[in-house]
Amino acid sequence: MSSHKNETRKARLDMGSPFLYTGAAAGTNSSGLYDDFGLQGIKGGDSQGTYLITGTSGSNGVIYNGPIDHAMTTSGSGSGTWTVMNVPSGFNASSSSIYGVDNLGGGNVDLVGSYVSATADSDGQFPRIGFYYNGPITDRPRAENYLSYQGQDPVTGQLATFTYIHSISGGLAVGNYDFLGDGNPAGNAFIYNPASSNPQTAVDYGGDGKTHTAYGIWFNGGSSYTIAGGEGLNGSGDGRIGDPLSKGTLIDYDSVTGAFRNYRSYSFTKTEDLPKAMQRQAVVTHFEGIWTNGKGTYKLPATIATADGELTAAALATVKRNKDGSFGKARWTLFDLPAAPITTNDSVFGDANVGVAIYGENGIASNYAGLIV
Repeated sequence: MSSHKNETRKARLDMGSPFLYTGAAAGTNSSGLYDDFGLQGIKGGDSQGTYLITGTSGSNGVIYNGPIDHAMTTSGSGSGTWTVMNVPSGFNASSSSIYGVDNLGGGNVDLVGSYVSATADSDGQFPRIGFYYNGPITDRPRAENYLSYQGQDPVTGQLATFTYIHSISGGLAVGNYDFLGDGNPAGNAFIYNPASSNPQTAVDYGGDGKTHTAYGIWFNGGSSYTIAGGEGLNGSGDGRIGDPLSKGTLIDYDSVTGAFRNYRSYSFTKTEDLPKAMQRQAVVTHFEGIWTNGKGTYKLPATIATADGELTAAALATVKRNKDGSFGKARWTLFDLPAAPITTNDSVFGDANVGVAIYGENGIASNYAGLIV
């Protein structure tokens, strides 16, 4: 469960930035800027060099199907196709966000995300509810293709105020849920199985009392899955150089036996490789997703942040399995985006990445899609 200092390299991205949806009902501000937008997930498309990218534009969930290139159409960035996919009206949703996608082939996908209920609960809150979708990519999805889910306290059955389903692979999804006043995202990491009458399984990190997140899941084959996320150290760091406040995490799950194993945490502590403004501060490390080549090598999109959260850097951790099946050390890659002092890496598929870059003194946020070159 230890973390390690490891070799670090820098990578350049062939980046489309901004990479966003600009069609009907796109999220804009009073000046007409497309600033109410976010890219959250990426998987491979049906043909070589194409991708499925999911996100949020204003109050709409959106999905892009096509290559990552520098073209622009009336619907947005890239030469592919953008589709608005909102939770149907029968779910009483005031907004939709699509976080994760799994390509089933032939235009069919599994999608996960969340929506905000238009009806307040007994506490006067408008709960955020997780959803699962199975079906074709279409701007008129059918209600019967959706399932909604609110996380529950396993003892009391209390429904969560916030439920986020972040990622899906091989029929299982992962996310986090929180209750009013618990804060976000320092909540409860869980596995969601849409095919089960008891769909929620707590991710067992070993009962160490730390807070955990589950942001990415990958189906390895058979009954094997790997889950990526993070652990909070409850403020145990004192702000010294390299003293982490949170770490990225990996853990394996067997869907047949229910066993969790091979838990390991990782911290980016080579502060001399970070931008100068970040080098003298404690850092936060979090894995935002997961991808594997199927041969024991995993890529984990990571965000490295200062303790106050004011500065971030986009990173990628590459981890290989040891011969005994455990996870080895991490090789770190920092993205070289010199004009953007604040960056994130939110999802990865092979050499393709999506995230956020903030430019200029006015802090203009730009979502990017890029290929490591």
